[in-house]
Order: sequence, then structure tokens, then C-alpha cells
Amino acid sequence: MAKTLYLIDGHAQIYRAYYAPFRELNSPTGEPTRATYVFCQMLLNLIRDRRPDYLAMVLDPPPDEERGVFRYEIDNRYKANRDPGPEDLYVQARRIVSIVTALGIPVHCVPGFEADDLLATIGHRMRDEDVDVCLVSRDKDLEQLLTDRLRLYDPQKDEVIDPRVLLEKKGYSPEQAVEVQTLAGDSADNIPGVPGVGIKTAAKLVRKYGSAQAVLEHAAELTPKMRENVAAFAEQLPVTRELVTLRKDVPLDFRLDDCRADDVDFSAVRPIFSELGFRRLLDTLDGFKPAASPVDDNSASLKHAGEPEIHVEYHLVDSIEALDEFVAKLRADTQGKAFALDTETTGLNPVAAKLVGLSFSWKAGEAYYLPVRASVGAVLPEAVVVEKLKPILEDPTVGKVGQNIKYDLVVLRQVGIEVAGVAFDTMIASFLLDPHRSSHSMDALVRNLLGHEMIPISDLIGKGKNQITMDQIDTARTGEYAAEDADFTWRLKELFEPQITGSPVERLFHDTEMPLVEVLASMEHNGIALDEALLGRLSFTIAQRLSELTARVHQAAGHSFNIDSPKQLAGVLFDEQGLASVKKTKTGRSTDAETLNTLARQTDNAIPQLVLEYRELAKLKNTYVDTLPKMICRRTGRLHASFNQIGAITGRLSSSDPNLQNIPIRTETGRQIRAAVVAGEPDNVLLAADYSQIELRLLAHFCRDTTLLEAFQSGQDIHRVVAAQVNGVSVDEVTTAQRSAAKAVNFGIVYGQSAFGLAKALDIPVGEAQMFIDTYFLRYPGIRLFIDDCIARTKANGYAETILGRRRQVPELRSRNRQQVGLGERIAVNTVVQGSAADLIKRAMIDIHRALAKDDQVVRMLIQVHDELVFEVPGALVEPTAAMVREKMESAMSLNVPLVADVAWGRTWAEAK
Repeated sequence: MAKTLYLIDGHAQIYRAYYAPFRELNSPTGEPTRATYVFCQMLLNLIRDRRPDYLAMVLDPPPDEERGVFRYEIDNRYKANRDPGPEDLYVQARRIVSIVTALGIPVHCVPGFEADDLLATIGHRMRDEDVDVCLVSRDKDLEQLLTDRLRLYDPQKDEVIDPRVLLEKKGYSPEQAVEVQTLAGDSADNIPGVPGVGIKTAAKLVRKYGSAQAVLEHAAELTPKMRENVAAFAEQLPVTRELVTLRKDVPLDFRLDDCRADDVDFSAVRPIFSELGFRRLLDTLDGFKPAASPVDDNSASLKHAGEPEIHVEYHLVDSIEALDEFVAKLRADTQGKAFALDTETTGLNPVAAKLVGLSFSWKAGEAYYLPVRASVGAVLPEAVVVEKLKPILEDPTVGKVGQNIKYDLVVLRQVGIEVAGVAFDTMIASFLLDPHRSSHSMDALVRNLLGHEMIPISDLIGKGKNQITMDQIDTARTGEYAAEDADFTWRLKELFEPQITGSPVERLFHDTEMPLVEVLASMEHNGIALDEALLGRLSFTIAQRLSELTARVHQAAGHSFNIDSPKQLAGVLFDEQGLASVKKTKTGRSTDAETLNTLARQTDNAIPQLVLEYRELAKLKNTYVDTLPKMICRRTGRLHASFNQIGAITGRLSSSDPNLQNIPIRTETGRQIRAAVVAGEPDNVLLAADYSQIELRLLAHFCRDTTLLEAFQSGQDIHRVVAAQVNGVSVDEVTTAQRSAAKAVNFGIVYGQSAFGLAKALDIPVGEAQMFIDTYFLRYPGIRLFIDDCIARTKANGYAETILGRRRQVPELRSRNRQQVGLGERIAVNTVVQGSAADLIKRAMIDIHRALAKDDQVVRMLIQVHDELVFEVPGALVEPTAAMVREKMESAMSLNVPLVADVAWGRTWAEAK
């Protein structure tokens, strides 16, 4: 069997590591290390799993030498559209190269040539050696090099690409790759191709005619538009071909024997990993032995090596006698203490799903599973389990621990258990301690923090169309899976609890986020009622309007086309209608909402505005009007959305299944959708309570500007007051346009709105917008001082902090890239103001929930959308409930300005507004 040489496309893998979906990471000294960590993890996995005999890395020239690459001499426009990379990327790239070098892996870089040319040259030299070459890259530019002895390897997908796979996936052979790339060009490198021809079209043309030159020679057989584009490209073709063709003659000092993988010195990187805080990678190095023998490409192992064996005792409680013993032990061992709890169900919706079993743990390595549904194995009667567990689960003196425990609370409410004593949620703890963590899921936390791979749920229930439900699994397999969940939930609690205790987020965790879990569980259990008939009529009306809009767009275009296709729409707007392209993306000319709005303002062409209306209606129809009735739980007759505490890094709640926060309130269709949210009982009403201008009030609280404080304290129209101040007129003289401008600045200031953004919002010249902003800050110097102080404190501390102590790291402020710094400045101010608004409404929700529980009223909290709360209330109780809700919202925090909550009610959500 031939030996294997793996050549790492260095910068390509470093870029992938930098943009990988992984948490923000810094060393103990503050050095950014996310890309470094991800790259090193990839490298060690590559050595362990692929077992190369030889290993090396190639690099592009450094940025300051990039213009010396020979392709710039061919066409000085080459890569002209590339932005300079983030500063912290280059820091980590240098660190990665030093680590690879320390391992003893050769690193090759040749001035004047790119890494792809080095790969082509080395691969060409190896053609007569008894060595199979794998290029560690997924770069399409390398497809022209593929042979039976040279392949691409994508470490992220663990996928090998050879000539056969290339032909199957993309429809062309390695020999045709240069021809395809010549026709398609490469927008990323600013290499021009035939206008309107992408890779798929180019592949079809090359398959039909054989080469790019042959396509030119048969241009008469193409469509008129294609013929015109091909003819225009004829002069450029040889230049593009030369740019995309890789060189195989790079003057490179490469010796195969220098690349022996069994010479890799893992001990050399131990002090580096220790310095960077890479504890998990240090553990991986323990007992790490690179194999000397190769493995076949198709038999690479994906299992994680080096994981220590963990001794566990998992108990299956599947008889009444065992249940009694378990309940007695649970109560004796955890009295006045806590235990971890997890439920297994038949589905993801906690209201609609059936309980399959419960698992418990209060000691690392030991857990218990109580099955109530299964296809094979003894199960316990659900009613008996509920009867015996209900007293301890409802005992507030015993703490309950969970990973996303809200789900378990909602599940257990369906079987009659009102869990009390919710003490610790490991998912929320993870989010507060490190909101930048890429995932707060159980599997990710256990893998990254405890070094253990959890049993994948797919091992039990499968995937896709063949997926089954948990009640179709035998109790032994479900028991192992469920007990592991409870066990590692407890272990995460033991890991996180000391980190929470004494930390800046301790009070936020215990006083706000954990009490909120029970509030949200009640809201999800309550659900909302819908007027299905109204939604049915609305669906019919929208369908008619969409049909009318389609006809009008086609008439304006002069022919029919797929309005939902951005590519076809771009062709109509820019090629046929002659409108100017506003911006480009990686996939071509943009037709997004911003582009269409710009075109609608700047031209008399009717198509952009018609398409905007079409898209808005189609989105609302597909997302809400037609979907909401299908989401109703037939057992309760209500729709039960999920409210997520870790949905936004600012601390704002988000909702899903469905996302109630995206229903527009300023459009007629949005209002009609809200009209379909109704009180579920004939004598009930919906009560909506909404904070008035909460973010502006918090801004006034923080900046302590005298004029703003006085305006809020006297109950004046804050936008009219600001307009009067900025324009130098009395409040009575403020025009509608002046108030609108002041309102735009008031709200935009929190988000760092620029003069350009204000100009677009108000459709005024940029100079006029800048003058308005400058005057605004002159009139309100306290706001400018607050913003500057907020940014300075964030830069000094490395994080922004909300009113209740929620912290968000802002590494962008340390960048040398001005654009990144500007983003960091906006994040800093927005986190303080918007994050504090999120803290405020959470406190209000907790206070209202406790008041409702104490008074034992039949009032349901149903919805939270940003600064608004919606309740279902018996008509006879609406006025005292409104008074209580207003009082709790307005007293949730003590600020330098009064809090104001507007309260209204009606039969529907729309009426309550």
C-alpha cells in the first residue's frame, strides 16, 4: 500500500478556523485564540484519524508581500476587491505557524507564488513516487490537480474528493476544471468570467463543447444574451485562463524525508498549549501516538481517541418495589439539598409530547432512570410515578437542577406536577458565564468542558424519515442515555456553581434568570388562542393579492419569471430594465430589501416597490397565516410558543415555534395577524401592557442630562421636546417633519446611527443629517459624555455591563481595524441600554408572576415581545389586574426618570393595542 503525504493549505485552514462556529476564546494573557484552538484541534485530529506518513504545510506570502505574486503582473486588478483581514486573524495566524513549526512539521512559503501553486508543484513532483497525496483543503482552485493519486481532503466534513467524486458532485472532470473556471471566473479573487455564467452553467457548456475556447467558437448556437456576453469575454479569456491555471514549476526546496509524520514532536507544544490555556488539547496529547502505518481513505475512524474511561453506576428503576426504594433514597439523600432532573418524551414540543421517563442524579457517576413508556422492557404506571414523585418534586426546600429545565417543568405540568424549588439551570449558567460560547447545548458543554462525548440521540431514534420516537426504544438503551443526561447535568452544575458563586453575575443568576424560568414555563404552558377562521380568510385575501402583484410585476417586466428567484429578479432589474446595481454579494447582484427600497426611491420603475410588497405578504402568509393553525396543540386547542432566555447576547428574550416578535405592528396585514390572537374564553379579554419609550428613559437615567430628565419627569412628549431644542423653536412650533427627525435620532442614537443612516431613514441629504446629529449632541452634552464614557469603560474592562450586571465581551474595541472598532462602540452602548431594558422587563415579569400566584387569580401571562406583555384576563378582573400590572411594571426598578407602562385591553391582541 502506498504511503500518504498530507499537505495542509495553511491560510485556507486558518481562515476556516477563524470563522468557525466556535465560542470566543482568549488566553489567560488576553491573546485571541479561537482560530488557534480550532486549527490545532483540526491538526491533531488529522494526525490521529488520518495517520499520514508525511505531513507539511504551505502558505501564501505574507500580506505585505502579496502584491509580488506573479498573478498581479498578469492583471493588476487581481484580488483588488479583497478587504484587509481582521487584526486578530493575523495575530493568530502567526501563532499557528509557530506551533506548526514547533511540532517539527515543515512549513513552505515562496515569494511570488501562492500556496495553491506550491501544492500543484509538490503534487506534480510526487507523480513518480510511491506516495498518495492529500491536499488538506476544499478550495475549488485545486480541483484541476486531482488524479487517482492526488485528492482533496476536507477535515471539517471528513470528506475525500477524488476525480470520481468531483464528477458526481459538480459534473466535470479535473481536466475540465480549468475550462470551467475560465468561463465562470472567480468573484472572490476579482477574476472576470463570462457575465451571467456561474460554475453550473460553465460546466454544462464545457460538457457540451469541450473547452472554453470551443464555447467561443460555437457562440452562435447560444441564446442571444449569452452570445453577447461570450463575445464580450473573448478578449479576456486568455488572461483569465492564465490566472486560474496553477503553476507546477515553483522553485521550491521540498524533500519528502523532511516531512516524516513519526518525527512530529508533541512535547514541544505542551508549554505553548499551557501558556494559551488549551487544557483540553493538553489532555488530548496525553498518550497521543501518531501511527506509523497508513489507513485506507475510506476507513478513517471518526471516534474520539484518548478519552478517559469514566466509571458510572446507572440504575434502571422498573418495578414498584424499586420505585419505592428509589423515592425513599431520593428523599433521604437530598433533603434540604438538590438533585438533577431530566425527562424523556416523545417529541420536542413539551405540551404536546408524552412523558417517556424521568432520570435523576445527585452524585457524579451515579444516576437513576424511571421508564413509563417503552417498546421493550418493564415500565412503571405513569399515574403511580406521578403520585410518588409529586411530593418531592413540588417541595420548594429541595433544589431542582436541570439543563434547560424549563422544558422539564412544562412536560411535568402536563401530568399534574407543579415543580417547585428550581435552583440551577446549567444552560443558563453557561450563558451568563460565557455568552460568546458557540453552543450551550448539553453535548457541546460536556464535550468542551468535561472532555466526554455524550451518547447522540440519533443513536437511539435515528434521523430523517426513518426517525422514531423515544417510546419505541427498549428501556435498557433509553435508560443509559437518560441516566447519562442526568449524571452530566449534575457534573456541569458542580463545575458551574463555584464559578457563579462570588462572580459579578451571581445576583443576576439567582435573583432574575432562575426565577424567570418558572415564569416562562407558565407562559409556555398557558399558550395562546387563535381565530382560525380569521386566518383562513386572511390567507385567501393574501393569495389573491399575491396573484395580482405577480401579474403586475410580469406586465411591467414584459414577460413572466420567478419573482422568488433573486437571480432571475436581478436579471430583470439590472439587465433588462437597466437599473443600476446597488450592491453585490458573494452570489451576485443583491436584490435584498435595502436594495429594492433604494431603487424604489431613486427610480420611477414600478417593479421594486411591487416586489417589496410581494415579499412581505408572501413571508407573512408562509410564516404566520398558513403556519399558525398547523401549530395548534389539538389537546389544548392553543398554540404554545417557546420563550428562550439565551436567544440574544444582550439578554433579550426571543421566541420560537413561532417567533411572535417578528409579527409587524405597523402594517395592515401584521395587525390582522394580531387580530387572530384572541382570548380563549368567551368572558375573557386580552390585556396588553407596554413600557413607554423604555430605552430612551434608560438613556436619560444613565446620562443624567438635565433637559431629558425634566422632560420625562414632567410627562412631556420627548420627541417634540428634542425637536424644539435642536431646531431652536418652542415646543408648540415643532412641525411633524421636525418631530419625526428628532424621533429617528432619539432611537437611532442608542444603536450608533450614522449621518448616512439617518439620511436614508429620513430621505434627506447626508450633510443635513450630520448637522442635525451635531446639533443634537451640542444640545444634549450629557448623552455624548455617557456614550464616550460607556465606550471607554468597555475598552478598559474588556466588557460592557447592564444595570443588573450582565456582561458582554467586546473584543472589537481592541482591533486596529477602524470598522471593527466602530462596531465595538455600537455594541458597547447598545448592550448597556438595550440589555438593561431586557433586565428591567424580566424583573417586572417575575414580580407580576408572584403577585398573580399569591392572589390566586385566574389570570394568564401569555406573551412577551420586547417591552410588551400580554395577559388573558377574566372580564370582571380586568381593571384591578391592569392596575396591578401597571404598578409592578412601573416599580420594577428605581431610576432617575419615572417608568411608564401603557395598558389597554380588548377581545384580540390588535384591540388591546
